[in-house]
Amino acid sequence: MGEIFRLKIFALLALACVGMWGCGDDDYRRWGGRYEGTLVAIIDDSLALLTNSRGYEDCHDVFMGSEECERGGTNDGLFLVNYRKQQSPYWGDTVDGEISLISGYYSDSTVLFSNAKNEFGFWKIGERPRVVRKWNCEIPCRCDWRKYGRPWIDGNVLLKMENQKECPYAVLDTVSGIVKNLEFLGEYAWLEGCDDITYIDGATLCVKRLGDVMGSISILTLDDVVDSLENTKERDFLGYSPVLYGNFMMTQVYKKGMLVTKIKKDGFDANYPETWLKDNSFVDSTGSLISYYPSEDLIVTK
Repeated sequence: MGEIFRLKIFALLALACVGMWGCGDDDYRRWGGRYEGTLVAIIDDSLALLTNSRGYEDCHDVFMGSEECERGGTNDGLFLVNYRKQQSPYWGDTVDGEISLISGYYSDSTVLFSNAKNEFGFWKIGERPRVVRKWNCEIPCRCDWRKYGRPWIDGNVLLKMENQKECPYAVLDTVSGIVKNLEFLGEYAWLEGCDDITYIDGATLCVKRLGDVMGSISILTLDDVVDSLENTKERDFLGYSPVLYGNFMMTQVYKKGMLVTKIKKDGFDANYPETWLKDNSFVDSTGSLISYYPSEDLIVTK
């Protein structure tokens, strides 16, 4: 008799669970909106590449309709946008998993990325990401720390490392996957002390603040200084290191934000229109911020 009673109670509880949204048998992922885009590289006088991801909650039903959730973020995207005029992206795509777009690298319509499997690859505009192979960082360099990418000699990639005093720059051999510390010796001795380094149209360029840290910012080659931006009242450089994004340089200016300047192997491009970046957004000719927001703008448009 007692056993029959217990079975009836169990059946009633089971029915109650069905009627009240379950008793912990369901796992599900709930996606949120995409985050605001961040800059990967500037392409030309009006186009840039942005990346973003979107958040999610992995949830599990518990008793009487309540749930337990853990938050995460993935589903990274790459978007081609106009930074002069607010409009829908010209192109965009996303990945199912998670990758890290390496800011600053741009060559032949392509950016650089890494993934959780310790692999690197290239993502070309209009195509899907292409994994090349695992990379192998030789001591003292660390591949799993924050870094920027620059085009380099023989189709390789120069990696500008953050917070790696013993390996401030390294070269990724895109064939072997080996990452080696770039030592400023011999033919590269002249690069010692550069704020940033890149390779444009067959020339190795050094971007460097000369004299006072808030003084002029110059482009140097092996032979000499080829061009300089002078510190003025209108362009009061704060002394922060200039940073390269493709063939463009970002410089912090007092009260105005980031001054964007186009560089070539023979100096700064005087014909590049005045361009500013403030609070991670470009500024149009009227002074309004051009911000690409998550759900409304950064959508897949392929």
